[in-house]
Amino acid sequence: MKKELINRLNDIEKEIKRIAEEMGLTTTEVEFEIVSSRKMIESMAYKFTTNFSHWSHGRDYDKLKTLYEHQGAGIPYETVWNSDPPKAFLMETNPVILNILVMAHVYGHVDFHLENRYMRSAADYMDLAREARKVEKRFKTYERKYGLDAYEQVIDSAFSVCWHLPPDLLCEQEDDETLRERLIDLKTERIRSLQKREFYEDKSSIKDLKNEINELKRKTPPVPRYDILRYILENSPKPLDDWQKDIISTIREQSMFFEFQKRCKLLNEGWATYIHLHIMRRLYEEKLITPEEHKEFSAFHAKVTREAPQTLNWYSVGLKFYEDLVYRWDRGMHGDEFRESKDPDKWVTFDRNENKGIAKIFEVRKNYTDRMAIEEFFDEMFMRDAGIYLWSEETDPLTGEIKQVIAEDDPVKVKRVLKSFFSLYGTPVITVESGNYNDNRELYLKHEFTGQELNPMLEAGTLENLHYLWGKPVHLETVELEKNEAGVPTGAKKLIHCFDGMNHTIEMEEFAE
Repeated sequence: MKKELINRLNDIEKEIKRIAEEMGLTTTEVEFEIVSSRKMIESMAYKFTTNFSHWSHGRDYDKLKTLYEHQGAGIPYETVWNSDPPKAFLMETNPVILNILVMAHVYGHVDFHLENRYMRSAADYMDLAREARKVEKRFKTYERKYGLDAYEQVIDSAFSVCWHLPPDLLCEQEDDETLRERLIDLKTERIRSLQKREFYEDKSSIKDLKNEINELKRKTPPVPRYDILRYILENSPKPLDDWQKDIISTIREQSMFFEFQKRCKLLNEGWATYIHLHIMRRLYEEKLITPEEHKEFSAFHAKVTREAPQTLNWYSVGLKFYEDLVYRWDRGMHGDEFRESKDPDKWVTFDRNENKGIAKIFEVRKNYTDRMAIEEFFDEMFMRDAGIYLWSEETDPLTGEIKQVIAEDDPVKVKRVLKSFFSLYGTPVITVESGNYNDNRELYLKHEFTGQELNPMLEAGTLENLHYLWGKPVHLETVELEKNEAGVPTGAKKLIHCFDGMNHTIEMEEFAE
């Protein structure tokens, strides 16, 4: 890139930062680096500028490289890391106005990273970009010392369950013994309370509590555990070597870091899009970009926010969400008085002139996750205005053309699906029920069935990987749907899939409730 263009980008960045601060954003020094397409692809495949090696990273690199070289697709306009200081890449082949847009977008991300309580938790959890550089050196040593096959088998096994994390990432996780003692103390105190009652005659409750205490003393874990990798690290009877524990722990930590960010993706991308739109308008008003450049920016912005029926466009829906909040809170279109009004004409003219829209979106970007925002703000009016429906493919019987059609437009039903997805982003809920199944330290997992069956191919491979980490037979309880000839579910049975290191067996039990 020519020096004069780099100098202009430096000057524009200062103005972007000034405008961002005038808008009330939290800013810091951002490290922008102009890179080649190859460097951008590497950062996407490895998730950082550098990270440990694994065959899946090479696979992702080749896939992205092929898409870019043959279709001109597959590479985002920018990549930004929530590190200290924040770091972002700009593509050297981008038009200058696109890199200006990217810088404005990045300052939106940086504010979200610094202010959103969940994103701050990710940063507090670890400076992952810095840790990734240390990990690369350690893991290369393991690969040389123990061989590629053993090295990648540990990574493969950890990857297979790395997203099975606690539903509440901010909840402090107690170790098993501390939790066991606390639960026993609570039940013991309950027994004492019942025994002190002067006229208490029902002895069955005390007996039940004593039985529960005896069960807690021998049960491991004392309550189901969602964090599968952590449970394996703390309890595997294999036993695991220190280098294996380091790999598993690192993959778990990286997954935790990205899970914080994943649960705010809609709000984060929507916020950055809302911010870049307003910053670019200011740059144009202040004649820092030309009319031709502003026209070019508008084309890029329209491309980013275009609607795609088969997918949920984070940028488009997120932008509409913040704009809707500003519109409604400026006019006071919230609260009981507004919700109780069923007259559409009144909705059009409703305006209490509150002018609290900007304050509201700053509050939301600070305190909410995607799931929380959908629960509270995605009402019928917004979802219809934003065009949020469930879509499916349908073949035209005359032309054979496959078209996208609306499969469900009931906002209540669509919202239910959105809440379910944005709770765990498609990851099935699987808990560790026992680490001493059959009194033989076998691992027993349970799939909390919510209507979606597990993929049989992934299920078998995952059990094999878990057996490698655990060293003893592993069992997975799930549900298999019974369907009629049309494929409609008519019932369900409990299924227990077992792997002992050599053979897979499946046991069918009574109908699941």
